[in-house]
Amino acid sequence: FPIIQAPMAGVQSSALAIAVSEAGGLGSLPCGMLNTEKIINEIETIKGSTSKPYNLNFFCHNLRPYDENRQVIWRNTLQPYFAELDSEVNLSVGGTRVPFSHDIADAIERFSPEFISFHFGLPNKDLLKRVKSWGTKVVSSATTLEEAIWLESQ
Repeated sequence: FPIIQAPMAGVQSSALAIAVSEAGGLGSLPCGMLNTEKIINEIETIKGSTSKPYNLNFFCHNLRPYDENRQVIWRNTLQPYFAELDSEVNLSVGGTRVPFSHDIADAIERFSPEFISFHFGLPNKDLLKRVKSWGTKVVSSATTLEEAIWLESQ
């Protein structure tokens, strides 16, 4: 593919992935902030709209436990900027970012996606082997040279 569309979690639905795939690129669906039901709905939309290959993108990070003290620190740090903009700090702690798991694999296996990409590492070896057993091509992105070297070794 001459162009792989960047999956943009939180700001993009299947519509962009479909358009890119139809135009000859590899459209990507960002799944890292979607629940399983939404992932399935979006895949069904893609498959119902194009016969072209597409990519599903997932995060592979370690979840940190919620830490109220950490939330207070970042809100206090940013408070001067909120005050400057006459805004309040009543923000959520962020969207739900779910790492790739066997539960997600169970849900998407029937679709046998042509491509799955990962950001923030790779899933464990058993899960990665499972994905590859579907005939799915695995892609990953690196955010540092050290991570790129590690990914290449995998």
